[in-house]
Amino acid sequence: MGDDIRFFRFSRTANERHILDIINNHGQYVLHATESVLARRFMDWDGVCYLADILTIFRKNNRDYLIGIEIKDWKHKVHPKLCWEYLKTYRKSCEYFYLAARKFSDTAPMIDEIGLINLSTMKVVKPAQYLYPSRELRAGVVKVMKACLPFKRNIIEDPYQMSLDMWL
Repeated sequence: MGDDIRFFRFSRTANERHILDIINNHGQYVLHATESVLARRFMDWDGVCYLADILTIFRKNNRDYLIGIEIKDWKHKVHPKLCWEYLKTYRKSCEYFYLAARKFSDTAPMIDEIGLINLSTMKVVKPAQYLYPSRELRAGVVKVMKACLPFKRNIIEDPYQMSLDMWL
């Protein structure tokens, strides 16, 4: 099924909708961005990458969750060292992190917090765990995402704040 879908086109993320459709256990989809920054200012950042392949926000139980997804659409297996490097990078600003690849080593699923998506079967093979991001870094990422929207959207910037929708 997923073997004929490619997730990069001219060095940019493509077909992200297929991945977003399978991580539906995080609530209701709100928005997403591709090739989006993981920190509001570059000088605040150190990590394996500065741009996320996919950043998405889902709403569940009146909270907004920022989810980062890194795609490795290649034929080689993804090993734990690479998983750890990306997890260290994404955990600073994202509440959940998934690594999507065609193949994983046998030991990659042993990393507790990371979520794994098999691009060949288009299934979540291991769900992600909550990462407790930096309040400031997450807020900066969400501000940048909101600034790119063509319309005003009420998205919570603080990872520990709930919306008031439940009392309206």
